[in-house]
Amino acid sequence: MSKIRDAMRKSENEYLPTGVPSQARPERPAEGPLGLVPSLSPEILAYYESVGKQIEVALGSTTSRALLFTAAVGEEGVSTVISQYAEMLSRRGERVLLVDGNPRHPSLHRIFNVQDSPGLAEFVGGTASREAVVHATGFANLSLIPLGRCSDRSQAERITDALGEFLQGLSGLYDYVLVDMDFAGSAFLSRGAVACADGVVFVIRAGKTNRQVVGRSCDMVRRIGGQILGVVLNRRSFPIPEFIYRRL
Repeated sequence: MSKIRDAMRKSENEYLPTGVPSQARPERPAEGPLGLVPSLSPEILAYYESVGKQIEVALGSTTSRALLFTAAVGEEGVSTVISQYAEMLSRRGERVLLVDGNPRHPSLHRIFNVQDSPGLAEFVGGTASREAVVHATGFANLSLIPLGRCSDRSQAERITDALGEFLQGLSGLYDYVLVDMDFAGSAFLSRGAVACADGVVFVIRAGKTNRQVVGRSCDMVRRIGGQILGVVLNRRSFPIPEFIYRRL
């Protein structure tokens, strides 16, 4: 695919869009597990390589890479985007840890077809060690910590409160730690995780969420200490034929 022209531009007052091609999105079946994420096609892999370079530029000289992926509202495709980005990094040779930090809608265990437990819930509850909650995936260098079995709201709140400290304990163990978070306005967005992460990436579904809503969510994340690296515009269609778009 030709290079996406709306590159991420770092600005305090402007969120930074890129466009995930709609064909990059695997459809979720109505029931049952998703199974293993299909290996990315060369053009989609190249796209995520481009996104990765822009994120690295936004991070600057920061040596650690603990990144949170969230959205302004629910159902924006955060889990799909973070999973595919993680695959790209692992195929590049990076040691990657994915963490499911979304108590309302945990899904990474289904995407990678791993056990849902033990996970964060068991670690926070004291029934599993940090090492025991790390699961292998079908991709080299890519591991996953599922949310675990969260039975009620109070347990979800404990996970949310503990996530920041948990991430700090992973420092230096992986090249990238990527956290799938609930949307920014949720009670289960971990303020501690936002404050201690190296950056926050918003995923926005094209044609669904307006700029004002995104702007308010970005402002809220900044107020609690988050550094916004950019926005991935998900499910974007490009009506201009590629051979013309390439010349823009």
